[in-house]
Amino acid sequence: MLGKKKIEKELKKLGVSVPEIIYYDLTDSTNTRAREYARATPDSKKPVVFIADGQTAGRGRRGRSFFSERGAGIYISILTYPKERGFDATRATAEAAVLLSRAIESLCHCEISIKWVNDLYLGGKKLAGILTEGEMDKEGKIAYQVVGMGINIYKNAISDEISTVATSLESEKIRTPDRSELAAHIIRELLSPHGELFTEYKERSVIIGKTVTVMKPSESYTARVLDINPDYSLKIVTESGVESLFTGEVSLKI
Repeated sequence: MLGKKKIEKELKKLGVSVPEIIYYDLTDSTNTRAREYARATPDSKKPVVFIADGQTAGRGRRGRSFFSERGAGIYISILTYPKERGFDATRATAEAAVLLSRAIESLCHCEISIKWVNDLYLGGKKLAGILTEGEMDKEGKIAYQVVGMGINIYKNAISDEISTVATSLESEKIRTPDRSELAAHIIRELLSPHGELFTEYKERSVIIGKTVTVMKPSESYTARVLDINPDYSLKIVTESGVESLFTGEVSLKI
């Protein structure tokens, strides 16, 4: 069962200050709702959580749709106002991937891996995806940042088209937590102070040492992943030599 009051109750059980939560039975996209809220309330600097039981227009990276069956997963976006200069979506996404992994593992007793930069893997298939968006102000500081996450909980979260590459907690036959309880753990992890996460991100990687297909809007090519750099870019080797990959997407068959 997923609901605002139940999430707030679970947060209190965890000893966490309850942030503002905006809940939808059904919406187009929690990231869209979060961005609209941020633009409409420019003077607000408190974190806000947007969560939906289902989405009609869930979005992933590179404009892809994210299947968001009602009652089947957790679709959540967290709006914050970082004080840093410069918007580093790659770092924000990577760090969110570690924190989301921790939240899931704390309840499900499983081991989550990460495929650069934003996909969580379980049993060799995609369990969750992350989309980070934000805007800069006139002074070059982050006006706001939205981290959106979609987690497949039940089997019906997976459409037939993606069933060979995606999975859910239920599909893996591990403990399937109450969605409100898991949502509370996710909120706690994402809104709590945390230290350095790069080491853990690298340890969770499923692509170091693997051959991947790098996909960019204008081209795709084969590369071997040598390492992950401290700025979360990929160190890869291609026919042209060793280089760092900052943007794009990688495809890997596990």
